[in-house]
This record gives sequence, structure tokens and C-alpha cells, in this order.
Amino acid sequence: MFLSNGTITPAPGGSLADLSPMFANASYYGGSHLQLENTFASYGALYKAQLWVGVVVRKRAMATARMPFDVLKQGKGILKSAEDGALTALMQDPNPEMSGFDLWRWTSSTRDIFGESFWRKVRGPNNEVRELWPMHPANVIVRRNKDGQLEYVYAPGGQTAEAMKPLPAEDVVVFTAYNPDTVARGLSNLEALRMTLLNEDASRRATASFWRKGARPSMILTHPNSLSEPAQKRLKTQAEASMGGAENTGSVSLFEEGIVPHIMQLNMEEMQYVESRRLNREEVCAAYDISPLVVHILDHATFSNVTEQLRSQYRDTMAPWFTELEAAVNRQLVPDFYPRTGDTRVVTRFNMDDVLRGDYETRSTAATTMRQGGITTGNEARVIMGLEPIKDPNMDVVFANSALQLLGAPKPQLALPAAPAADPVPPGEQDTPAPVKQGIIPNPPKPNGRTSRRAAAAARTAGNDKEQ
Repeated sequence: MFLSNGTITPAPGGSLADLSPMFANASYYGGSHLQLENTFASYGALYKAQLWVGVVVRKRAMATARMPFDVLKQGKGILKSAEDGALTALMQDPNPEMSGFDLWRWTSSTRDIFGESFWRKVRGPNNEVRELWPMHPANVIVRRNKDGQLEYVYAPGGQTAEAMKPLPAEDVVVFTAYNPDTVARGLSNLEALRMTLLNEDASRRATASFWRKGARPSMILTHPNSLSEPAQKRLKTQAEASMGGAENTGSVSLFEEGIVPHIMQLNMEEMQYVESRRLNREEVCAAYDISPLVVHILDHATFSNVTEQLRSQYRDTMAPWFTELEAAVNRQLVPDFYPRTGDTRVVTRFNMDDVLRGDYETRSTAATTMRQGGITTGNEARVIMGLEPIKDPNMDVVFANSALQLLGAPKPQLALPAAPAADPVPPGEQDTPAPVKQGIIPNPPKPNGRTSRRAAAAARTAGNDKEQ
């Protein structure tokens, strides 16, 4: 904004530079503020002043920073074991001032507020990337050189000549939101919330004014006669002193003879204040693709939908967001460490296994079902439950329940191998049949050649009698 004749004048967006340059060697400037009812506010100020903008941005930032960031080998579309190399170490400790958690939290928050965020690569003597430093979008100018290539000018607080040198695109990692005007700068989600944030700001300031001025907008004092100006001022001062302000709510007031107070109730339009604020917070959630339940707005919560909505936060909202961040790192940072060779390359991935695996009871049911259905081995089911594998050969074999059969087909009979033929017995050596006791008839042998327990017991008894 400008100062003109002692008055602050809002500056139009393109007063200092073209937002969408026409020429190849022009500079691109990002948006940084919104017009409210009677003032301009920067994106950062809106984040600090607007409650629900801060809540939603922090929720997404913490959900991003908490995820493990894996570096994996990929061959023919299959992700293999993790790579514990220089890139993994760099993402865990990007610079002396920040941890990996801090860097991702800053990146997510800045990208959601400004629509873009930048990392600067600091290289070592052998041109290897040794550190990653964040660059605030408000201090970054994006421009094209004479060859039409993008380069970045970073102006930190000191603004030294060395710091103002343009950085080539290969020394910067860029995260930008879609912008219909240019691909060089991102578009903040706050732009779509202009009227929402204007209404929210106006409502909050109107409410603050209401509590400061107390009785003036809600009461009228009348007198049957005409009062002099000094009398009017004295009466007004007396009423404000006795009834004005939040601390005088419910106090007793005394009026002079003939003074009649008239209470002015809020009309239906003014009573929509609460409903309008509810609409504002839901529009903020919609702009950032977050379910109100995730930020504990429980107006439409039920016992059955809370768990599913929380899981949907990662499955439907954070998964595309993670894919965008992964794509930027894979394209702009991974080649500095792992040049692609043949069908094998190295990719990065946010590991969401812990947040999508479900509760203990759900995982137990799923692991049991897959184990009995012949889908997983015993050790694979233990991994689903977060347990260590067992060194047992049977735990690495797939078993299945054999009770299922083809619908409409007879149940197959289990065929047993035939018993081997007995050697012929020479004449004279045949065993004489055991005498049958009176009243006892041995059970005949079963069709499969096996006798019952009662027949076996009778045969043993007969054998004992013969020996005696």
C-alpha cells in the first residue's frame, strides 16, 4: 500500500510488476494480501487472526510432518527395500537449524497459506547437495532469463549482493498450487475465501464494537417533553455509565421522572450471526478439502461416521496432497542423488501404513480372514498385527480352509490308497477261527477294511481264550 497526503491508499495488485508478464525475460510476483472491508491484510496476518484458517492449516501441516518419508527403490513398478543413503539422511536433518519434521511442517503451512513454497539447495565442493533451506515466498522473485529458463531471486533480510544473485532452477525445489494465470507462481487457497474472510472479519469486529458500546444499539430513552442539549448529554452520559459495557450487564438503572426506556431486541437478520460464523468455518474446511469432523466440528457427527471420516482424511484428502509433494521431490531432488538407470530408479513416498491400518480389533479380524482364506501366510498375518515373524516352516506356508465346494456339485469323496495284498499262507498254517462266545456276534468289517472298536476288542478276547 502507498501513503498519499497522509492517507494510506491500497495498492492494486499490478502496480509494481506484472502478475502475468507478457515477455520472456519478465519477473513474476506472487500474491500476498487480501482486501477486507476497509483494509488490506497479508496472508500471514490472516493466518494469525482468522481462527479456522489457522486450525485447518495446522491440521494439514501436522498430518504431513508426522508421516515417515521413505526413499525406496522401484523396479518395473514394484517398490522394493528402502534406501538408507545420503538423501534419507538429508531429509531427516536438512540443515543445522531445522529437523525433517520442522521442514515439512513449514513447507505444508507455507504452501497452504501462500500457494507456494521453495527449498534452496546448498551444494558442497563436489556439487553434492548438502543442505536444504526454506525460502519464504514473499522474498522470492521468479523470472525468466534471456533463454526463457526460470530462475529465482531470493532477497533475505540482509539483502547482500551475494544473496541477491539469481538461483538456477536446478538449485531450487518448488512446490506450487495450480494457478490459472501462470505456472511460475502458485495460487493461495485464501483467494477463494475472499468474501468468507471479509464477512468473518466484519462480524468479529461488529461483535467487539457491540460489547464495547453496550446499551447504545439496544436501548432508546424517550421523554415527553423537549430536553435541552446539556440535559440530553447528561442523560446520555448517565445511561452509558450505568448500562454500557459488558461489566454492567444485569445492573440496576434509575431514570429521572418522565424518562421511558425502550428495549430494542435483535431482529431475525441480526440473530443470524452464529449461523453465519458456522457457514464461514465450513467454507474454510471446504477450501482446504477437510471434513469438519477432522477439526472437531461435531454438528453432524454420529457414532458411526466419526471413525470413517478420520480415516477418509488420509485416504481422500492427504493422499493426493502427499502425491503432489512426492512428485516435486522425485523430479527436482532425487536426480541429484540417484540418476535413473534402466528400469530401476529411486522414488520417495510418505508411508501411511500406520494411519490406514485400522484399530487392533479390525486388523485382527482381517488377518484371521486372510490367513484362513489362503491369502497370506502365518508370518504375513503377524506382520499385519505388528508382530515379529516366527521361525517355523509352517508359518511360511499358505493354508486354506477346505470346507468350500463348487455350488451345485456333489461333495468330493476322499479316496484312500488301497491296502497292500497279503502274502499267501501255506496250507496247514492257516489260523483256526476263534470260537464265538454265546450271545456275542462280532461286528462285520467296514467297507473300507477297518473294524470298529467293539470288533477289535472281541478279537483280542478270542485270542486270549485260545492261548489259554
